[in-house]
Amino acid sequence: MSTRRTAELLAAAHLSPTVKAFEFRCTDGEPLAFVAGQWLNFDVPTDQGVMRRAYSIASPPDAQHPERFEIAVTRVEDGGSVSRALHALEPGAQLAIDGPHGFFTRERERDLPALFVGTGTGVCPLRAMIGDELRAPGGPKLTLLFGVRTEADVLWREQLEAWARDHPRFSLHVTLSRPPPDWRGLRGYVQHHLPQLIEPPGPHVYVCGLTKMITEVRRALKQDLGYDRRMIHSERYD
Repeated sequence: MSTRRTAELLAAAHLSPTVKAFEFRCTDGEPLAFVAGQWLNFDVPTDQGVMRRAYSIASPPDAQHPERFEIAVTRVEDGGSVSRALHALEPGAQLAIDGPHGFFTRERERDLPALFVGTGTGVCPLRAMIGDELRAPGGPKLTLLFGVRTEADVLWREQLEAWARDHPRFSLHVTLSRPPPDWRGLRGYVQHHLPQLIEPPGPHVYVCGLTKMITEVRRALKQDLGYDRRMIHSERYD
């Protein structure tokens, strides 16, 4: 069965100086029918022709508006014709999409504790999974370790902090690689903070970001913390 659809842009807003969030709806009005953590292909018209790129769905399934979804895109100046074209879109623009795709989900481990590790827009599928699970009144402990360069790069900061405030089973830990002198949170790269966030016997770990970060996190989990690879789930963005 074909999964090719048309999506219309409803709204766009900056999450950081370089990242924009986009809310779309499927123009046929039918549910997108995705699982939190999955991704979509987008066919984007650029000055070099139509180019296809994959983006993780950043929002959980919406029971009231099942045809709607969100993504977030970093604007890349050098060689980023697709990101620049997306950042230039106005509400009402329509794009061809294909999907959903992917197996980076919590379907099998939903009743087990989770540590989510993301950097930059790698937080997108993690936000979808966490938001989906926090709708339930009870459940396992969920922890997000989110790494960015500066405070201005903390995507969806107000929402994530509200979740941590309103849901005792969810905790948020932000680490900055370029912190200001008065920063009171974590400093450095995400892999350096894994030991302090993992309590035996250890949660399932979901990692999303660039390959270099994922490799370092997997190495730390397996070599330093004795993790079974079956408890490590990852999706790379490059």
